[in-house]
Amino acid sequence: MVERGGLENRCPFTGTQGSNPCLSAIILVYQMLIGVGKQYLEGFQALGRASHPQKNINICINTLVRTSGAGGVDLGLTCVKGRYYWVKRVPKRFASVARGQDGHPVSQVRVALRTDSLSEAKSLAPQVEAQKLAEWEAALAGDQGAQRAHFLATKRLCETKGYPYVPLETLLEDPESLVRRVLELGENGISTASVQKASAVLGTVPNVLPSLNEVLTAFVVLTETRHLQKSEAQKHKWFLPRQRAVRNFLNVFHGTELKAPKDAPLEKIDRSAALKFRKWWSERIKSGMKVESANKDFTHLSQMIATWASLTESEYVNPFKGLRLDGIDKGTTPPFSREWVTGRLLARGALDGLNEDARDVLLVMVNTGLRPSEITDAPIEDIILESDIPYWRVAPNGLQLKVINTARDIPLLGVSLEAATRIRARGGVSRYRNKTGSWSALVNKYLKTNGLKETEKHVAYSLRHYVEDALLAARIDDRIRADILGHKYKRPNYGTGGGLAGRNTALQRICI
Repeated sequence: MVERGGLENRCPFTGTQGSNPCLSAIILVYQMLIGVGKQYLEGFQALGRASHPQKNINICINTLVRTSGAGGVDLGLTCVKGRYYWVKRVPKRFASVARGQDGHPVSQVRVALRTDSLSEAKSLAPQVEAQKLAEWEAALAGDQGAQRAHFLATKRLCETKGYPYVPLETLLEDPESLVRRVLELGENGISTASVQKASAVLGTVPNVLPSLNEVLTAFVVLTETRHLQKSEAQKHKWFLPRQRAVRNFLNVFHGTELKAPKDAPLEKIDRSAALKFRKWWSERIKSGMKVESANKDFTHLSQMIATWASLTESEYVNPFKGLRLDGIDKGTTPPFSREWVTGRLLARGALDGLNEDARDVLLVMVNTGLRPSEITDAPIEDIILESDIPYWRVAPNGLQLKVINTARDIPLLGVSLEAATRIRARGGVSRYRNKTGSWSALVNKYLKTNGLKETEKHVAYSLRHYVEDALLAARIDDRIRADILGHKYKRPNYGTGGGLAGRNTALQRICI
């Protein structure tokens, strides 16, 4: 801390002596601060009073402040040589975007009103202020990304000079550290550092955080290597639940129910806002929504924030961490029974109301257990009918497979072989390629409308569960079951599990 005392005290920073030994250091601090942001002068003025209560030191400080800008510090209207000017101190929230004609940040602006009439100046001033505020608002709204990059660059610059980046507001609480930093930037009371270096060392660049939607956009870019194998449709499907989580939160945050709710800056998203979102989901679950749906939103938001903060060197406490709700959703997708498949789904004319593509995709599932997307998105080259054992090949083909075990060859038998033959003859499932959701919606509606749902919980995907249950009932080895369904095999994976012939033998035992 700067020493206080009488005439013989020596300033620990400048080495000067006299009635006010630290006066030169104080003056140097002010001269430096004037160059990098006058908005902080008032704070340092308070510092001067605390460290040097002597009256003459305060007088010197006040003089420095009053003379630091043309026209004085009285803001509003000022008259210089008979002409009026509008003067305003830049509000703190616009400090990062307010620039002078030289492009450098300013803490005070002055606009010539081009009049010598006080009454006319009073009339013009509100218009000028409104225009300037609108200009700053637009700059603030459109320059968030640049501000963020500016802060990170400033932070790194400060670290290269041997100092951790500390905001000036914090430095003002530690006069000794502040004065040491200031003295590092100048000699004999004159700044020798660039504005960029001074801004970095003195912590005058605000840490601007992005909005939640901007974090989502950044998250997509930061994780782009995860999606190199995905098709455009898969990327869109991956993006939708994360976009929905952001939309749900923003609607709760603003108390709206909009498809495109107003965005929110991270500075305003705290733990209380996250807990409010959790409570909103709790009420929805009481009304019948799934716990899984709520936890997906929490997981997506937390993952986005954590990834962004880690990969952009941002110090931000993740408010969405640890929000998951306990509880188990009632029921899962049940399998169709064999009797229902043979007696209802495959009854004569039962599926005639479906278009041929939708019907044949469903029929291929009956004896293969293939996922709908593995059928709709397959090229005709993956339907091999000339082999001794006709089969359907599941391969990436420009898509990202769900898991590595998904790639496999599945024998075609019975009604599934007949449907596969028709699909290949038509050149594939063109109507639903990369549109499995549309297929599911159509078929599920058809099953419901035509009384083909075994229970209310049964859906088209229940056919895949039927195949799994049928293989289990036929006592098929778990390794072969995993190979057929494309599941991960939890035990050591030695050999081929019988290969295509072994899968064919297994499926013959349940074939319809």
